[in-house]
Amino acid sequence: MPTSIELTSDGETLKAELYGSLPAPRAVILCHGASWDASGWRDIAPQFVARGVPALALNFRGFGCSTGKTGQKPKEQRSTFAVDLWTTVTDVAAAKAWLKKAGAKEIALVGASMGGHAVLGSSFAGDVECVVSVSAPVEPVDDALSKKVTGRKLFICATEDHLGAAPHVLHTFEICNAPKMLLMVDGTEHSRPLLDGPYGADIIAAILDFVAGRR
Repeated sequence: MPTSIELTSDGETLKAELYGSLPAPRAVILCHGASWDASGWRDIAPQFVARGVPALALNFRGFGCSTGKTGQKPKEQRSTFAVDLWTTVTDVAAAKAWLKKAGAKEIALVGASMGGHAVLGSSFAGDVECVVSVSAPVEPVDDALSKKVTGRKLFICATEDHLGAAPHVLHTFEICNAPKMLLMVDGTEHSRPLLDGPYGADIIAAILDFVAGRR
């Protein structure tokens, strides 16, 4: 069973579930999409622990009993990066700070759809070992921003993603800096359903290998 965790982000209280224990050489933050919450990682998170990587499944604002509302930050809190307009990036930053204080030496990020945008934007800080983006970006991203994504990178998407993410994932992958990997699978699934689909086991295995590797 996971341990319930509370974080503070811009004065909001975020609920999260910690699988495994800290300190650890590397920990992963799992970021959900807009149609689900942190509970959607409960069958996947223990698999990271089995590979020696504690996992923190984060509920963004307004999800899973976290307070506040996910969306754009007030104008006075915005930075020069367009992706930083969204509270999700700030929430991931709070989760990274909590893990580092608890003894995680390296941080990995895994996010799907909305969570994928969040982990890509969070990597701009240059403080993550790797980032996995599932079904994201869903919309076009400026090339200048794609080049700011740091760490080892793994992009995963269905070739016929029903929200139209595939061409944006392919373009961002092309533009971003190495090291990087791409996994495209036949299908239309987006976000969490992609992890449950016909290729779900292979996708999860690829994520586990990527996150737990190179230590």
